[in-house]
Amino acid sequence: MEFSLTDLVKRIWHFAWLIVLLVIVFAGAGFVYAKSGKVITNYSANRTVLIAKNNTDVKDPNSRFMADRSLIPTYEKVAQDDAVVSAVQSALPFKMSKADINEAVTVQSPTDTLALTFKATGSTTYRAKTLANTYADVFTQIGPNLYPDMGKPEALSKATGSDVTKSALKNAKKLTIFGAGFGLVAGFFIILVSGIHKNYRLARKQG
Repeated sequence: MEFSLTDLVKRIWHFAWLIVLLVIVFAGAGFVYAKSGKVITNYSANRTVLIAKNNTDVKDPNSRFMADRSLIPTYEKVAQDDAVVSAVQSALPFKMSKADINEAVTVQSPTDTLALTFKATGSTTYRAKTLANTYADVFTQIGPNLYPDMGKPEALSKATGSDVTKSALKNAKKLTIFGAGFGLVAGFFIILVSGIHKNYRLARKQG
């Protein structure tokens, strides 16, 4: 006995109440988890470092810019070198493991710029901005030693309280939507599997 698309549609219609129930249950579970669970707040701070060679007396400044721009990915790698991370660890006024520093700091380059942005996260405003500022300062000192052909890095204004943003780890809306989606998929899956199993048993009985 075949299990046709028509049979599946009929079963879905017949067990629509189960799908609705699962959507409500899982959406509710997601909402309750988001509201009742401990919310962890992270703070973030950014500091930018410019890396460009002197264009004085350069015949084609645009070519120099493009050449410098092509090296930005290399500078990103240099910024994440263990020597830099170790120096940051030593320079920080509070204790952090190198693994925690690597996890807390991201290094990115804004599009079409000769700059690196150091974004640091922390459990407090102080830790976030201190980590961002320290990392940027250390990079300007250590970076040229690791890559001598690098243009002289110039750290821009330090991260301050105004640079810090607050974000909650758990989002009630997202978890509720995720729960509802999971319940919907689970409902369809249960109906499909139970329908196939029912048809299989009928087929065995009919020989």
